[in-house]
Amino acid sequence: MFKSFVFFVVIVAYSEEIYGKRLIVKRKTTTKSPVEAWTGKWFPGPPHPKDPWKGKWFPYEPYTSMKNLDMSHKQDLKAYEICDDGKQYIGVDYDPNNIQQTFEHLCLANRTLYAPNMNREALRMEYFIPPAYEAPIKCLNETISYDTQLPTFGAYRPIAPKYGSYIFLPAQRWLSSLSQGAIVMLYHPCAYSGQVKLLQNTLRACLYRHVITPWLGLSSERPLALVAWGNSLEMSVVDDHLVVDFIKQNAKQRPDLTTGQRNKTKMYEAGLIQEAHLVTDENDVEICGYKEGM
Repeated sequence: MFKSFVFFVVIVAYSEEIYGKRLIVKRKTTTKSPVEAWTGKWFPGPPHPKDPWKGKWFPYEPYTSMKNLDMSHKQDLKAYEICDDGKQYIGVDYDPNNIQQTFEHLCLANRTLYAPNMNREALRMEYFIPPAYEAPIKCLNETISYDTQLPTFGAYRPIAPKYGSYIFLPAQRWLSSLSQGAIVMLYHPCAYSGQVKLLQNTLRACLYRHVITPWLGLSSERPLALVAWGNSLEMSVVDDHLVVDFIKQNAKQRPDLTTGQRNKTKMYEAGLIQEAHLVTDENDVEICGYKEGM
């Protein structure tokens, strides 16, 4: 009995010694901060990462505010020259040279689902935009996304696209056209070509300020649409009366008349198929004039 008790005491003493050693933590003195001293992995990334890049930044270094930029070296540059020239870095929205993005203008669905339906009524929407609302104009270092499949207002890029027809034009560009009073025609790639041409011809004959592009955001029920700032008209079948009425009511209606002047020296034209032709003049002094008296 005594031997067993001694053996138990030895075991306990040995365990306490091991346990005590585990509590000993040796720290190395260092002058580095905890962040700099950490050699493990960060999730999702290290705080305040230091980029080793030594070259030039476009349009300016990360974490740099436009207010903090030294504009003394940019006195001759305009805002659009600093952040967007319509040619470089446009792939953040859509890269026309990237073959993987060709799905934006191809019909990959069952085309019969987009057949014209004479019994389906057109859908006309008008969205409330507060009078004090100013759409953000964002440089290419900022991404622009929309919370709807058919945006009629919102942020856009500084360089507006040339008026005309495109293989594909991203919303970040054609919303810039809407802000300047243009009418944008959208059609699903699977829409019937006869209806697409009918809508194209009416729009081109009505005004110079127009943009035409395929758009996957349209439904199979109404694969054709006209868009103006804060307004949209979606159709299954082209109703010429509704189309002309929509164009007359919404063309040249832009949020700020002072921003209506387009920069003609720098314009976006990637994917442009056919440039728009003048109907009356560049200001479209008369809208759908050929329809007067009809």
